[in-house]
Amino acid sequence: MLLDVDKLSQNEGGTFYVTTLLIKRVRELVNGSPKLVKTDLSDPIQIAFEELNRGKLLPEDAEEEV
Repeated sequence: MLLDVDKLSQNEGGTFYVTTLLIKRVRELVNGSPKLVKTDLSDPIQIAFEELNRGKLLPEDAEEEV
């Protein structure tokens, strides 16, 4: 899994916003939310990064946290 940090930082809100999005998604996974991608990964942090990498996490998903 390769993430382009420069590309992520160009998103609205920059890296802080992406970090907030990932933290929110990890919490959801820990609390039992289903995975948005098919993967054998079990670590919620790795799953959240994989979901972001595959374009399954959208910026509006973090609006409640900001």
